[in-house]
Amino acid sequence: MSKFLYLLLLIPSLINAAAIPENGLSRPVSAKSNNEEKIFNTLIDKVEKAYRPYIESYSKEFNVERYWDDPKVNAAAWIKGDSYNFKIYGGLFRFETISHDAFLLVACHEVGHLIGGAPTYKPFNDGSSEGQADYFSITKCFRKVVRGEDHKKTLRGKSLEPLAIKECELSFFKKSEDYQICLRSSVAIKDMAKTLKAISNISEVPSINTPDPYERMFIIFNGYPNPQCRIDTLFAGSLCNVSEEEENDFYLKLYNKGNCAVANGDQRGLRPKCWYVPREEDKV
Repeated sequence: MSKFLYLLLLIPSLINAAAIPENGLSRPVSAKSNNEEKIFNTLIDKVEKAYRPYIESYSKEFNVERYWDDPKVNAAAWIKGDSYNFKIYGGLFRFETISHDAFLLVACHEVGHLIGGAPTYKPFNDGSSEGQADYFSITKCFRKVVRGEDHKKTLRGKSLEPLAIKECELSFFKKSEDYQICLRSSVAIKDMAKTLKAISNISEVPSINTPDPYERMFIIFNGYPNPQCRIDTLFAGSLCNVSEEEENDFYLKLYNKGNCAVANGDQRGLRPKCWYVPREEDKV
């Protein structure tokens, strides 16, 4: 065994994953944005409050770092031993295409890296993969965080995609809060699509109306699916009718627990084949 590989094996579990690919973008604090620091913290508080008891119930520490003054347009998550961590920067909140709900999706994505279940980053299996973190962000965390809010007020004046209205109706009873959250999710997804275009140097804004037709032979464990595939994942997740209270596998081993999955008999809300390949659970 090489000395380098030996040293790697001694390193405790440590991922550093992010919803937003590494970029050189910067959005510094301005006089106008200064008044929004309270909103920045309130949104993060919602996510922290939703998942602190759950993570601590497994005897883990949950640390949330907020850097309002930092202009970086990003966030990150990592696990180190029994410490589950994520950090988020003010530059992301101030980015022009990030709405409050899109900001929640990013924060939720970071939590998804920590507790979103399999697939995971290889070879260390020390955090849910990017595609899985995207899926968790919308199927579990976003729903959990916004449940009980006035969704009709949030949606007032927003343009809804006809496809989103149609598909949300097929997944949820029209008079239910789940249906309203599904519609609200579609608006947040549209804002995330604009953000992915802005940071990815692609010519077209990804859309729920233009799904990626590619079907992979192997799961994308490491790295990001393409922007369109990520939007497909978010939209599919918004249509999954498995409750946000049904846990994913905290230990990141099970692929189908808590998810809409072929193995569970589901037909809607499945993780898209542009990054995921349906599979049975590994024996653990």
